[in-house]
Amino acid sequence: MKRILQSLVLSCAAMNATVALAAPYPDKPIRMIVPAAAGGAADTLARMIGRGLTEKFGQPVVIENKPGAAAIVGMSAIAKAPADGYTLGMTFSGAMSINPSLYQQLPYDPVKDFAPITIVAVSPLVIAVSPKLGPKSLGEFLALAKKDPGKLTFGSAGTGSTQHLSMELLKSTAGVDMLHVPYKGSSAALVDVQSGLISAVSDNAITLVPLIQSGQLVPLAVETAQRIQSLPQVPTVAESGYPGFQAAGWYGLLAPAGTPQPVVAQLNAALREMVGKPDFTQWLRQQGMEPQTDTPEGFGRYIGQEKDKWAQVIKTAKVPLQASR
Repeated sequence: MKRILQSLVLSCAAMNATVALAAPYPDKPIRMIVPAAAGGAADTLARMIGRGLTEKFGQPVVIENKPGAAAIVGMSAIAKAPADGYTLGMTFSGAMSINPSLYQQLPYDPVKDFAPITIVAVSPLVIAVSPKLGPKSLGEFLALAKKDPGKLTFGSAGTGSTQHLSMELLKSTAGVDMLHVPYKGSSAALVDVQSGLISAVSDNAITLVPLIQSGQLVPLAVETAQRIQSLPQVPTVAESGYPGFQAAGWYGLLAPAGTPQPVVAQLNAALREMVGKPDFTQWLRQQGMEPQTDTPEGFGRYIGQEKDKWAQVIKTAKVPLQASR
């Protein structure tokens, strides 16, 4: 009798496990961790995606903001979460591509600790100068930099920011010497470039377009691979004589490493469908972003390539390592 009872218990456990495995995904709320403060670009995009996934799956997506330490706090939380498909993470270029080479003893590995789902948007960068400086094209600007090495300056949102490193990439690609002036955020840099206190900035298109349209700044080049809809007349850096040049901020969705592949595939399909819709594309462009999607494997390769690219830029520019906070 004891053996019969044991067999029944085991059989029931096996049946329960089979039922659990067979349960459709998702069958309960999904948590999406955003390693940034509420109200910023990453948070706004995460909430838009969350609404879309809620409509698609019929389960609520709860946004949980975990800002702090240049996204390290939030990314660590995503990496340590259960790999069951019910914790997702919104991520971006600085957290995945730049932090690994900028910070000492980073508590997460961008390649090993996550299951990539898809990139969802790119935030184009634009190089601009004050009308007072004179150059009307990237070629003229770089000619001026070569004529007086070290004289021209560029401002950024801070040391190690995408804005900073994109200009360091331009310096090494074009073989010019310019002085970096870091600010605490890009607002002060924009004020100083308009007044002529610094020579140039590289910043997000959505920030610069109003200043360009009002004549307060002159656009020299777009740093993405293709021209952008909001500035169709502005050539890319690649078109300006530097083939292959590309620098941009990006946003994507991932899960903890070990998340079941069918779940990742299901999320990838849902997101690619969502991003491909005209209303979502229009909304993205209103936020200064361009839509972009990929397979999980393709997104993983892209993360690795971006990580290697910025590691080389940081090394070449001798950007000092920051202490992990």
